[in-house]
Amino acid sequence: MTILKYQVFGGNSVGVYLAVNNSYGLYPPTLIAPTIEKIKSAFSEPFFPISINNSNLIGVYTASNKSGIIVPHIIREEELQNLKTYTKNLNSDYQIGVLKSKDNAFGNLIVCNDKGAIISSFLKDYKNLIEDTLNVETVVYEYVDMNLPGSISVANNKGCLVHPLTTDEEIEIISDILKVNETDVSTVNRGIPYLSSGAVVNDRSGIFGHQCTGPEMMRLTNVLRL
Repeated sequence: MTILKYQVFGGNSVGVYLAVNNSYGLYPPTLIAPTIEKIKSAFSEPFFPISINNSNLIGVYTASNKSGIIVPHIIREEELQNLKTYTKNLNSDYQIGVLKSKDNAFGNLIVCNDKGAIISSFLKDYKNLIEDTLNVETVVYEYVDMNLPGSISVANNKGCLVHPLTTDEEIEIISDILKVNETDVSTVNRGIPYLSSGAVVNDRSGIFGHQCTGPEMMRLTNVLRL
């Protein structure tokens, strides 16, 4: 189990560029070798290089768990084939859902773990495909009057952190959908409420933006039980 404060491409938005679940992680192929080694050292799961339509924004474009991954239709064929190779070598039953949604920043539109998924109303027409891909109960639910549940949350199978303005009633609903022990409010990188931008976590480890304060780190690691 490792907790790391770090920067990627010289910035603290580690969750924009990286993605991880309890089976594997993904990173942009343009990262320099020392950064790749540092990221790999934080997790016991294998990490693979990939781009999405030649973009480094892996955390923005994808949402995944141990059963499947959601990717946008703009993914290039070579990138998709690489992803299939990586995942099938780990799990022959692993699902890849390619959504033809015009709203394709799925890391911002979906928050999920291995037990549940919350999706934006922008993706309501794709609910069944998302549910089949991730193999979890999937609920269209928005909180803090925002349609970006993936952007304002970060979760694993133990806990979930959400936007500071999330109400107690909303917190209870989120916990029920994701089936986590605890949901609480927090920020990252000195007060930023877009939690997924500054954190990359699974059940065992996490990388957080270098600007995360001591109180933020305590809240994040306690709720996620890292």
